[in-house]
Amino acid sequence: MTPASNLPFSPSSAPFGAHGAPICAHETANVRLQRSDNLGHPRAFINAGTIKDESGKVVTAELQDGTEHTPDNAVAIFTQLVTGNARWHWPEEPEGEHLIGFDTVSEQRRFAPGHYLDEGVDLTVIQGERKARAIHLPPPVIINLRESAPAATDLLTDEQLDYFRANGNNALIYIHGYNVPHGEWGRFLKYDGSREAYHGNAPSFAKAFTWHPNKATVWQDAEALSSKSAVAPEEDKLNGTGAHNWAVHMEYQLNRAAGFNGQDWVPYSRIINISWPGNTGPTDFMQAELNAMATGRRLVPILKQLANAGIVISLITHSLGARVGLTALNILGTIGHHNLADHLFLWQPAVADNALTNDSSRDVHPLGLGVFPSAHNAVRKIVVLHSRGDGILGPDDDDDSTWWQKAPFRPSPMVTAARDLIAADDPMDDVLGYLRGAYDKKWWTFPSFLDNGFGPAIEKLYKDYLPLTFEAWMTVHPQRSLYVPEALKQTVKENWARLGKDILTEANALRQPCIDCLRNDERPPDYTLLAPLNLRASVSPQVAKDYVLRLKKLAVNDWVPEQSPRPALGHVGFKEIVRKDTTVFDEFIDRSLTDEKFFPVDQSKWLFSHSGMRIPSDEVFNRSYEAAIVRRVLNEGGGFGGY
Repeated sequence: MTPASNLPFSPSSAPFGAHGAPICAHETANVRLQRSDNLGHPRAFINAGTIKDESGKVVTAELQDGTEHTPDNAVAIFTQLVTGNARWHWPEEPEGEHLIGFDTVSEQRRFAPGHYLDEGVDLTVIQGERKARAIHLPPPVIINLRESAPAATDLLTDEQLDYFRANGNNALIYIHGYNVPHGEWGRFLKYDGSREAYHGNAPSFAKAFTWHPNKATVWQDAEALSSKSAVAPEEDKLNGTGAHNWAVHMEYQLNRAAGFNGQDWVPYSRIINISWPGNTGPTDFMQAELNAMATGRRLVPILKQLANAGIVISLITHSLGARVGLTALNILGTIGHHNLADHLFLWQPAVADNALTNDSSRDVHPLGLGVFPSAHNAVRKIVVLHSRGDGILGPDDDDDSTWWQKAPFRPSPMVTAARDLIAADDPMDDVLGYLRGAYDKKWWTFPSFLDNGFGPAIEKLYKDYLPLTFEAWMTVHPQRSLYVPEALKQTVKENWARLGKDILTEANALRQPCIDCLRNDERPPDYTLLAPLNLRASVSPQVAKDYVLRLKKLAVNDWVPEQSPRPALGHVGFKEIVRKDTTVFDEFIDRSLTDEKFFPVDQSKWLFSHSGMRIPSDEVFNRSYEAAIVRRVLNEGGGFGGY
């Protein structure tokens, strides 16, 4: 802890005449400790910890019984303490509300979360009553939309809404990308007392790392913590895993870009993190897309809740998280919400380069889920951060592009290469990195052992209606295909008739409930058989019939589309679709760029990996976080926290 005192000296707390006197001669006094968040709002004590006074006696506090965050519940009174030096230990309850400051009349101390866990907080007990205030970060905000849950549990609590209102009246929502598990928080390291603090983080630690049980809900600098150690602490133990790891990194870097100095945590602002089930395995991209759209439907009432509270909304999405955000905005835009969100930042979006068109007829996706024609209505500005250096979203030059576009029709040479790499630690990243870009191959059906393409997700979705193709039936029952081809044809025909009827029934049954729920700011029901159309506010009977025809056409071709997907927006930006000499020219997108409704940021010269923003280089931080995102939010939008 580094004291920040307003006085040029450290005042003595010992009463006159007590210097040199035995402890038994010291008077006793009280400590009145108030607890608040970094906005000055009272935070109720659940457990006020203990104070160990100069005599060695350990005292617990008198608390109110209430848990509501009222001034009375935010006070702990420690009595019968011997005057003199003392130390307060607090167990971090509730979890995640890290202590970042300790104020008395004479001094203000600021320190990094977790710093006080080992040695506690020094204070002096003075005659009468010592008054002090402990300052804490509010708890992190992660909304888990991975599991089925009642609609009310998706929403922010009143306490969280109050926080975002008071903290600049704005909220920044971050939505992670593809193949990210939910994960868990990291932990604080135990300090051995032998090393000095660095960059506002807790000091470096012993060679044999030991860990506090307390969860660390903020980013910790592994390099600083191990500056004098032979090895660095493991990232997943220090900063957590999955969506939690992304949460601490993104929140810290956004605060840093807004002016946070890494030392005084009082200005630090929490963001809203959305955790969604994109971890469908490294190859089943289609299933992840279905999950993203279902999550987008659940995001709609959250956005409405914030908007109804008068809170300015900004969203940042990464990779396939773009489909989550765009689904929600497309639904809101469809039902007439104009500029409900202030800014949408699509960072390396894993959606088609024409995804933002207002013309659904430009959709080349075989099932009609490639564009979001009403999303632009629901947000004031859309910033697209893209990079040709992203080897996951596409090839890095035109020669590569020519090569991979031909590859799906000449699979044999690629199977061998993929098999050689399949035993790697992160198989699909290596396989598709070798094949020069993963996104543009999301419809491939080879190598068959990877279970990629449309087939696995579609057959899982319609498992009660199989077989829908002759080939699928032969795969399961190869010996029977030689004897009952006519019976098989009849079975497939009956399955299609049954599926078509049930799809139309679902469309009719859910159309009005979807409309009613959205009108009442409630979560709209999910489509099941029509899951690929969950990006729509509702599905009309005619759209359902058209969908069945699209599905049949895909099935006839053994789930292989007749054309390649559009390039990823996060790879090429808008470059190809605003060329007026091409058939794919999109007048609406071109006009939106001219009007600066859409704003592209080409990061090709400084972002060279798909997830390079998680642990950014200096240039990614300066040019992407600071210039492209935070400066725009601060200067042109609703702000970020209290910065």
